[in-house]
Amino acid sequence: MTIRSAASVVALGLAVVLGAGPASAAGGIKGFWRTGDGRSVIEILDCNTGICGRIAGLPPDAPATDVNNPDEGKRSKPLCKLIMLHSFTQVSDTEWEDGTIYDPKSGKTYDAKMHLTGPDTLDLRGYVGISLLGRTDTWTRQQPGSFKAC
Repeated sequence: MTIRSAASVVALGLAVVLGAGPASAAGGIKGFWRTGDGRSVIEILDCNTGICGRIAGLPPDAPATDVNNPDEGKRSKPLCKLIMLHSFTQVSDTEWEDGTIYDPKSGKTYDAKMHLTGPDTLDLRGYVGISLLGRTDTWTRQQPGSFKAC
């Protein structure tokens, strides 16, 4: 192998590794997450507008439909599979910003950002206007089949 071909192999390998960084991190956030109160499970996945999340598991005492939605026309929509995280953009290997989170309990939507603090821990911060005016909820990764899907 010549020095030139060895350098090409190293450059190609480096490009593959560097190119895989953000994609690997994005894969790290995808999957099933139990909310901080332990009652619901949210599936985070790719959507047309960025990273989103839909309800994948609900507690038995949860309402079946989105009864608190401010839009009366949406109150009969099932909570199961409801997209509640919208339009997150990845800004680093572990952070996603510029998204929103819909709270079906209150019917309110908040600005939000997410931070992957470990392979199985996700901090989601919902806020009004600026991040200082908000609350962080720590979610834990769930394996498919480890919760009752709705």
